[in-house]
Amino acid sequence: MHARGLAVCTIIASLLTAAGCATSPEDEARRKEMEADIDEILAYELDPAEVGEPRECLSEIEFRSHRALGNRHLLFEGKRGKLWVNVLRGRCTSLNDDSVFIMKPRLSGRLCEFDSFNVVYRFESLSDARSAPICVLGEFKPVIEAQVKEIEDRLEMR
Repeated sequence: MHARGLAVCTIIASLLTAAGCATSPEDEARRKEMEADIDEILAYELDPAEVGEPRECLSEIEFRSHRALGNRHLLFEGKRGKLWVNVLRGRCTSLNDDSVFIMKPRLSGRLCEFDSFNVVYRFESLSDARSAPICVLGEFKPVIEAQVKEIEDRLEMR
């Protein structure tokens, strides 16, 4: 039985290693460069008196919509032109323009750092959410429209 368990672990490790190599080194380098560019855009000094401070949570009544900006960032669009970018706790490779998010807040009426969500595609059934990838929210950083435009321009160049 021990030998069988070891064999299964070896097979799983091999599959995980192979899955990690699914992208070429050039694609991985481009992805890292793009994420570094987005992180640099998000690091611009903004006046907290104008845009507010980074936040751990957003009340669901504070934002109207949210959408993906690449596979590591979500844009939350709020009332009166307020914008926040959520830097996810890790890459969420299933995010794209047809993504629908099934949010799983821990606190009713609020989305917070460390809350998770599933990603399904617009034309899939909600029952597919059980097997969909799980992604985890990070901090909500206030941004301005110019930063969002710059991020979107960078994403279009890929």
